[in-house]
Amino acid sequence: MEHPQGYVVEYSVGLGIGTNYCMANTNSTGAPAAMSASGTPAVASNDLTLECGTMPSNAFGFFLTSTTQSFVTNPGGSLGNLCLGGAIGRYVGAGQIQNSGPGGEISLTLDLTMTPTPTGFVSIQPGQTWNFQSWFRDSMGGVAVSNFSDGLEVMFL
Repeated sequence: MEHPQGYVVEYSVGLGIGTNYCMANTNSTGAPAAMSASGTPAVASNDLTLECGTMPSNAFGFFLTSTTQSFVTNPGGSLGNLCLGGAIGRYVGAGQIQNSGPGGEISLTLDLTMTPTPTGFVSIQPGQTWNFQSWFRDSMGGVAVSNFSDGLEVMFL
């Protein structure tokens, strides 16, 4: 997909679940944070786990979701790119804000019947496409900032 300003914002990583898009900026590890998923995109199985790696060690982060893709550089002073648009839901319930630990990774097994949106929870339906991204704390030059992973587009079956 080509961004209206000419940026190429879609790329493919591996053969896992979903398609990565919207390149992430480098974080304090020297590399960009990367999204992936495991399990199955079959709604009836309700077995999909989001994963984000190459995050800073011991950083807090959580996942975002939307049915709409976008490309916003440095939103709210962040050092990253927001790859979601429209109505953005946040996985910030009990246990959903996570610490990346020494390995710089977080993961979350989704309940596809309780997908957050700004107006409440919805159930993902077969045939729908949802987009996911991680938002996390980072530090540059001793200053607390935030950053984002790339985006992950998942078409549900």
